[in-house]
Amino acid sequence: MKLAPRTELYESDSGFVLRTADDEHFALALDRDEFDQLAQALAGSVAPVSAKPKTALSALLTAGHVVPDSSTEEVAVLGCGSVAAALVGMLGRVGLSTGRAATRSISVSDNGVETLGSGGSICCFRDGNRYVVVPEGVRLTDVTMRRAASRRNRQRIEDGYAPRAGGRRLISSIHPVSDAAAEFVAAQVLAEVIDPTADHCVTAIDLRTLRVTRHPILPVPEPPR
Repeated sequence: MKLAPRTELYESDSGFVLRTADDEHFALALDRDEFDQLAQALAGSVAPVSAKPKTALSALLTAGHVVPDSSTEEVAVLGCGSVAAALVGMLGRVGLSTGRAATRSISVSDNGVETLGSGGSICCFRDGNRYVVVPEGVRLTDVTMRRAASRRNRQRIEDGYAPRAGGRRLISSIHPVSDAAAEFVAAQVLAEVIDPTADHCVTAIDLRTLRVTRHPILPVPEPPR
């Protein structure tokens, strides 16, 4: 990956700045260590390990301020929904085709993990108010088993608060994945395609605040025989 022509990142008296090819200037909310991580990623040496430089790299790629290395790789997007549509558009804008002869695939669902299609080397699904991005090298079964175990401890309903069978009920008709959230999630997935995560972690995006966090996922041991 490289900065687009006439684009630069530099340190000013007020912090780090992006100067675009059109001579527009934007503040980068990065400290020195985070800026160094971003610079190393652009130099092709080390992928960012912190959430903020990884998010910044995604945004720069999406806006065209960073161009990926020339590649003939094809990436298939398996699934439908707002994130899948946003991801297909972004892949096209950075020069990655989405044809059938794909060497990598991404399974995407705006709903639960049970609605994911099979075969994706990268998996992305919604878990409540979070969107989870599972990179290559992390087994989806490990993620689902770990999250199911923690959910049992989080979702206990106190006595008297369980829904009554046949009782009145009103549920929001608004889907948790807004258009803005879909674009943001797709940018995180694009960063995973361009610069894969090296550690054994998943990325979670809060769909309300768009806050990005990373969570280590240890493999679930096989049951004893």
